[in-house]
Amino acid sequence: MATTIAFTILATGLAYVGIKQLSPSKPGRPVRAILSPRITLLPQLSETQASALPYPPNLFPGARDVDTLYGSLRVYEWGPEDGEKVVMIPGDTSPAPVFSHISRALVSRGYRVMIVDTWGRGYSDSPQNVPHDVNLFAMQVFFAVISSPLSWTGLSSGGFSMIGFSLGGSTTMSFASHFPYLVNSIILLAPGGLIKTLPEGYTSKLFRYSSYVPSHVLRNLLAKVLGTSLSLSPLPSAEAEPTSIDNLDLPALWQWQFDYHKGFMHSFIDTTQHGPLTHQHEDWKVACSYISGKKSLSSTFPLPCRLSKSNLLVICGLEDSVVVSEETREQIAEMLPADRLVFRTVSGTHSFPAFNAGDVLKHIYQFWEIKESR
Repeated sequence: MATTIAFTILATGLAYVGIKQLSPSKPGRPVRAILSPRITLLPQLSETQASALPYPPNLFPGARDVDTLYGSLRVYEWGPEDGEKVVMIPGDTSPAPVFSHISRALVSRGYRVMIVDTWGRGYSDSPQNVPHDVNLFAMQVFFAVISSPLSWTGLSSGGFSMIGFSLGGSTTMSFASHFPYLVNSIILLAPGGLIKTLPEGYTSKLFRYSSYVPSHVLRNLLAKVLGTSLSLSPLPSAEAEPTSIDNLDLPALWQWQFDYHKGFMHSFIDTTQHGPLTHQHEDWKVACSYISGKKSLSSTFPLPCRLSKSNLLVICGLEDSVVVSEETREQIAEMLPADRLVFRTVSGTHSFPAFNAGDVLKHIYQFWEIKESR
């Protein structure tokens, strides 16, 4: 019955939009992007209203909007200029604020932190006619680091470490598998890439053939998958209190993004179809081979393999039904020797990096040998 209904809706969608290519990209066709709320929403608001949004554009210091081949990318970079460098990559629904407490703590301990809003999330545009695959997400890292006023690459830069959450964890491992000479150390929080069973709704046929499905049907399904409301959330009044890291409301942020980022639905759906959420074992094996020292760079390569000097820290949530801790540990253990894998669990569901940052930080401090207080 459910299959019949799905194909009925699909047929309706075909009539609605007309026949067009399944593949959105054509050779030589320039990439077009759906603009983020930075362009579509913020100009309509006063400075006070903007600062009171569930995700205000000034939540972190050091914001910059990088013009790229795929649209504008929101990047934050702050902390001591001579501090050890860390790039943080968020997941498939949560933009940069998922790292709010973790990033603030690391900066207070002398780290130079960089966070990106993943494509189609937060204040980053949504590329339209390229697949949201691992290549697109990995390019974010390059766009972020090469747009910095500081050197993040090259022999004298000192390299950088990476913290990846969910989709960002999979992106991190794929990036490191190709550029182990740039990455000093990796920390993964509930990493995607090895997920055996995707959450309910991610594999919907309506998402697979979204080009033929009316947008209101897709929006209804996406709201069900994410647990967001179909009712438009109100914008802040002129007298609203500003949002800060200390009063950040992540569910309200998810709702705001669902309501006001015109490209979020496209990017999320395309990520479910092309993104590195599952079946990323090959890149993981390569990255793990560099970490363990089993694989090395060519003798003619001018830079050392930084990644082979560190272990891998993986943290999972005990109540996480998306990235199941034991399944994840078993799969990584098959690729990486036990003495190079540090696997830890904390209480919490999939969003534990935001809601249980304290326990996450304790493991990060121990792994990177950081004093917990100064």
